[in-house]
Amino acid sequence: MPHSVHTAAGSDDGLHANPEVRFRELFEQSPASTQILTPAGFTVRVNKAWEALWHIHEGSELHRFVMSADYNVLHDPQLVANGIVPYLQRAMAGDSVQIPAIHYDTAALGETGRARWVTARAHPIKDSAGRIVEVMLMHEDITERIEAEAALRAREERFRSLVMATTQVIWTTLPDGRVAEASPSWMAYTGQRHDEFREYGWLDAVHPDDRERTRQVHSQAVATRSVYETEYRLRRKDGVYRWTAVKGVPIRDGAGNVREWIGANRDIDDIVTAQAALAERLDRERRQSALLSKVANASRTLHTALSAGDIAEALVHEVRDILEVHQAVVSLTENDSWTQAINAVSLSDKYARYRTYAAKTAGTGIYAEVCRTNTVMRLTQQELEAHPAWKGFGVHAKDHPAMRGWLAVPLVNRKGKNIGLIQASDKVDGEFTDEDEAILVQLAAIAANGFENARLVDSLREQERRKDEFLAMLAHELRNPLAPISAAAEVLKIAANPERIHKSSEVIARQVKHMTSLVDDLLDVSRVTRGLVKLDRRIVAVESFVSSAVEQSRPLIAARDHAFSVEMDAVGTQVDGDATRLVQILTNLLNNAAKYTPQGGTILLRVARTGAQVRLSITDNGIGIDQKLLPHVFDLFTQAERTPDRSQGGLGIKLALVRTLVALHGGEVQAHSDGVGKGSTFTVWLPLA
Repeated sequence: MPHSVHTAAGSDDGLHANPEVRFRELFEQSPASTQILTPAGFTVRVNKAWEALWHIHEGSELHRFVMSADYNVLHDPQLVANGIVPYLQRAMAGDSVQIPAIHYDTAALGETGRARWVTARAHPIKDSAGRIVEVMLMHEDITERIEAEAALRAREERFRSLVMATTQVIWTTLPDGRVAEASPSWMAYTGQRHDEFREYGWLDAVHPDDRERTRQVHSQAVATRSVYETEYRLRRKDGVYRWTAVKGVPIRDGAGNVREWIGANRDIDDIVTAQAALAERLDRERRQSALLSKVANASRTLHTALSAGDIAEALVHEVRDILEVHQAVVSLTENDSWTQAINAVSLSDKYARYRTYAAKTAGTGIYAEVCRTNTVMRLTQQELEAHPAWKGFGVHAKDHPAMRGWLAVPLVNRKGKNIGLIQASDKVDGEFTDEDEAILVQLAAIAANGFENARLVDSLREQERRKDEFLAMLAHELRNPLAPISAAAEVLKIAANPERIHKSSEVIARQVKHMTSLVDDLLDVSRVTRGLVKLDRRIVAVESFVSSAVEQSRPLIAARDHAFSVEMDAVGTQVDGDATRLVQILTNLLNNAAKYTPQGGTILLRVARTGAQVRLSITDNGIGIDQKLLPHVFDLFTQAERTPDRSQGGLGIKLALVRTLVALHGGEVQAHSDGVGKGSTFTVWLPLA
């Protein structure tokens, strides 16, 4: 394989005697990087300068690659991409060619290399017959020159940019400050003619608001023969006023007298604007910091409030303070009709006379729109009045403070359900902003979480209360049978009469049965709460389990002398369920109606098919259900107020069992009552088989 040629051993005489050795020595020691190519583009020799230029030294893998048949300059990707190959081809065709500069990186050959800017000359070497035997490629490293030229261009570009960015208006005046000579730069900048700005006409180009101050500063400098320095807005020829920094220096003669004034206006409008923007931003950030501090304090206040009322009161006051509004109202949703109860109102002194306003909001209008859609609404007064859901306040308009723009944010619980809204109106300064909306959304989220926690606390307290009541009832219910059992046992000890023994046995059996029923109910509740209830499912005829339930409940119904009837409109229907549990569901509801209906009442059981379901409803004309109690009748340990004689009895767990068992069957149960003393209706829907 061809390789680089090094000095051959021998004497000076041999060197002079052998031209080939002399050529090789000169080739090797030449300071110019030289690469010998075959006419086909393969490298046959390189000298020391070439190795130094490219840091490709003999013995290295890269050196062996360049000298091998695997590398051809005509196929080098960098030479191809930079258009160098056609120059090399001309040299290989017989021309001596100057090759333009390229940036060549030897790392592209596969190993860590060196990148240099080079130019080259390719010269063909011919034999005596004129045939091209080799091409000598000589490189010149121009990297430093290229880098120096680039640095120079960068400096020149920076200088040109600096000159373009610097606006200088040069001017001169007489010793008394009057303008006499023309100033091309002043005329070019302001568009004033010489006759317009001469004498003191230049002041006409100064902003009217700055003019008098500028005249005074200029007159003072002229009078005291001190440096004139100020800033004012100067009208550009396009009519735009721009801030300029002005400095004028008195030029004195040999006697110390002012010969003339020379000065310059430097455009500083961008700096002044940036400073103003910075000051505004700092002011905005200070206000933002104060606002965030208020929001943080509001958050702490809302987190420390435990009751819904305290949260609502704290929220409206914080909203009024943070958003700087005259009105803030919190309304909590009462039911699915989106009716809201106004829980807290905060009004400024502007609306002091409305502070007694307490009308209830209906489930219609723009408030309900916010709650139904769970969407923030931010409206100007004009947008509010134009909104299709806005209808003013109707008959309450004279009693309600007027709206002046509106921002309302829904209160949403953790499940995404609406629980009310917080609204603000009549901003002290301007319209509601994106920032106002973001703050109110954040406060609403904190408050909604607080309302949820308050409801949870109330629920826990209520459950604790029910548990205590239940334990008291359980103790009483279990203690009641003990007295008759004890008395009967004493009778048995002394009784000799078979009739008395029989009656005592009946008392014991009856009371034991009652206690067994109580214990069974407790065991059922225990299994339900632990998820241990399993249904023995099969196809059950509706008529069958209805008949069984009626049969079990009829003694209690008859004992209380109730008029009981059944309307069956589901003959032949079937459900997929546990027959025993289905009987238990209906029996519990029938017994519940019998217990809570005064002696001689009316109970009606209706069974009907409705689509893919069977509906079973038990209606009585009993004591009814208080509206506050109605949503909780299926909760564990919930029971209506007991009569003084405790005739209703029970532990308040059967309806909870009913709801759980119905749910296990894929059904639904509901209770309805128009109020205390107006009877009740319990309805069960079960899917048909």
